[in-house]
Amino acid sequence: MNRFYNSLLILATMLLLASCVTETVETTPRMKFSETAVISVQDPHSTIKKGSTIAWLPDAVMFYKDERMKNSSIRKLLEQEIEKNVKARGLTLVESVSGARYAVAYTAALESALDDTDIIRRFGLLPGNTQIPDGDANVEKGTLIVYIFDNSNNEVVWRSAAQVGVHFDMPMEKRKQRIQRILAEMFMTLEVAE
Repeated sequence: MNRFYNSLLILATMLLLASCVTETVETTPRMKFSETAVISVQDPHSTIKKGSTIAWLPDAVMFYKDERMKNSSIRKLLEQEIEKNVKARGLTLVESVSGARYAVAYTAALESALDDTDIIRRFGLLPGNTQIPDGDANVEKGTLIVYIFDNSNNEVVWRSAAQVGVHFDMPMEKRKQRIQRILAEMFMTLEVAE
């Protein structure tokens, strides 16, 4: 009987040793990160209800123009995509901010006009995209901040910021797709209650 257990133990040991495999995995020296960094904050004490009215707050829209993108219609595209996403989240866009429950605004700028220190000081959040190549005059970090105010108390109830490398020579169709994707990512964080 003892011999049987010894044989069984040897067989089990051989099976364990035979199943051990060493595999070589090649790794890259740098980790790959998304080209877009997005961060969002929503007031946990405020509930935005589906169907609520929202309008543009023109005084709070800041679009920092840059000569390197003078032929681009980015501002119009940003505003169209913000409106599209506001509607997709179930809010009702109205003309007058005075009759709306909420107001929406945004700030868009390149780093040369609005750097990370100013962003954190003014808006209280920073995506922290560090994937922008140094020394490339064709690329600069760009930041988009979208925020929603509660008109009853003038408090910000949701804000989202995205940072990305802005390529000045990017074709407009590709830029449009990129803006659509970034704003969709940002608005996915906006919680709207039924």
